[in-house]
Amino acid sequence: MGKTDLVDAAAEGWLATLVMFAATQPGGSHRRGDHGTCAVVTTAPAPAMNAVFAVGPEADPAEIAEFAASFASSPLPWSIKVRSDRFDDRIAVTAAEHGLGQRTTQPFMLKDLTAADAELPESAAHVRSLSGEESALYQSSLAAGFEAPAEFFERLAAPAIMNHPAMRAYLVETEDGPVATAFGVLVGELVGVYNISVSPEHRRQGYGRLATAAVLRDAHAAGAHTAFLGSSEIGLPLYEEMGFRIAENWTIFHA
Repeated sequence: MGKTDLVDAAAEGWLATLVMFAATQPGGSHRRGDHGTCAVVTTAPAPAMNAVFAVGPEADPAEIAEFAASFASSPLPWSIKVRSDRFDDRIAVTAAEHGLGQRTTQPFMLKDLTAADAELPESAAHVRSLSGEESALYQSSLAAGFEAPAEFFERLAAPAIMNHPAMRAYLVETEDGPVATAFGVLVGELVGVYNISVSPEHRRQGYGRLATAAVLRDAHAAGAHTAFLGSSEIGLPLYEEMGFRIAENWTIFHA
């Protein structure tokens, strides 16, 4: 698979993750247009989880405008996402017409998985995967790591998500209790890395690295050859140290 094909496959993997998530949620839905635009509704209270996404490398302004109209009366937070930091001005106009006046650039990163990813870094902490029976624990740990109300993560920590055969939630623990989270989604021979969070008082101690490495280890064991993720600004140095590289810079329009 060539470099361009791999990035395209990873972008499709990101979309497939949202579609899988939507399928587990009451009211979740998705549809795809003829020109590479998709609309996904997961009903989670996060703009990135309800999106008009131009999954193809060339965003179609007219199709994006058509799909965006379907969100016009929605009470859910939503966004428009394109796979570039350069785009047709008509897309920005559509976003502004729907009140999505903020613009964020998100590095979309890839990493080739190798035998080195079969081992976890040395740590005094312990990392393990969780089942849906520990939904409340995962929800509260996400809230602590992202410094947001626990209610925000109710759908992200739902048992149907945590027990999904392609998905796996992770928790890093010390003697003090939970300190970090992660989430992995297998999509064919790729794995998406999500929900990397560390509680404020435990940051810069290697727990985010351990959480991320656990996702990569299990994905490598399952036969995945590439990992992908959308990085935050604060997470970028860690991911680069772990071997991720920026494949594209995506633009997100949101309120």
